[in-house]
Amino acid sequence: MAPPEKLIDERVERLHAHGIVDLHFDMLMDLYEKRDRANVLAADYLNELEAGGIGVLGAAIYIEDHYLPETALRVALDQIAQAYAGAEECKRFAICKSYREIVEARKLGKIALLITMEGIEPLGTDLKLLRAFYELGLRIVGLTHARRNAAGSGGVFAASGSSRDGLTEFGRDLVRECEALGVIVDLAHINPAGFEEIIALTRKPVIVSHTNARKYYDIERNVSDEQIKMVGQRHGVIGVNAVLVSPRKEEATLDRYVDHIEHIANLIGIDAVAIGFDFFEFIYRQWPESAKQELAAKFTKPHFIPDLSNHSHARNLTRKLIERGFSDEQIEKILFRNWMRVLRELL
Repeated sequence: MAPPEKLIDERVERLHAHGIVDLHFDMLMDLYEKRDRANVLAADYLNELEAGGIGVLGAAIYIEDHYLPETALRVALDQIAQAYAGAEECKRFAICKSYREIVEARKLGKIALLITMEGIEPLGTDLKLLRAFYELGLRIVGLTHARRNAAGSGGVFAASGSSRDGLTEFGRDLVRECEALGVIVDLAHINPAGFEEIIALTRKPVIVSHTNARKYYDIERNVSDEQIKMVGQRHGVIGVNAVLVSPRKEEATLDRYVDHIEHIANLIGIDAVAIGFDFFEFIYRQWPESAKQELAAKFTKPHFIPDLSNHSHARNLTRKLIERGFSDEQIEKILFRNWMRVLRELL
């Protein structure tokens, strides 16, 4: 009889065999900042992704404030260019534009990269640019980050205080065009009024790529029970974020992360909860102290989970899910099947 720890290790490996799907990672902004280096994907990312058994990764375009507004479009295009260059340099990655391409990439043992956009600042107010980004591989769009833009307003990092307005006319047109093109609309970060309007405007399943439950961290940037139920009613999926699990450092734990998963599953079912790690510590560590203080003043001070702070820690989550009593079928749904179902339906 194998010892219990060996049996758990075997179970973890079996559950990771298909590859975890993490639908939000701020990788492209980092690739852009390192654009003078060669082979960054292999040198800076591959080991951790392989160690965690990551199979599909949502690689987000995000434009930092100091590039706005003049260079937002150029920086976004350069971020995509760096992703393509990296995938050419390291054949372990493949940029995918459809569910079929994701499946083919995984059969070849590649990590599938899905280009996403966090905030539509690169589009300005030009709806036609959405088509251009679509042709380059953009498949998921979140309209806002925390700030306001031409489409609408983000939810604030406080219990209340964001704009009570919903989407702008441009924002509504953009949502309609996304559905027409086949771009998935992501409700992450949008303010409550915008959230409700996107639900009303769309007909297909909706997603929240990376968020947390307000039950445990009561800020508008996270989702309320009512919002969680709206996603469930539309057969959508919510990815749980590893950065905003608690406003208190001592509660930023792997157990509290699983509490968020459990809370969403209890409200709308296990078929609606997945992973959107939003690992950010690797970027945060590169910042000067002044930038960290600015982040804390503008948004909040992030509390990173010690044993879930990068992709190499993903097996720690799987072990914790086993420890908390989740079945293999439930864990598979959380780690990859739920996202893959949505990607199959929408891409």
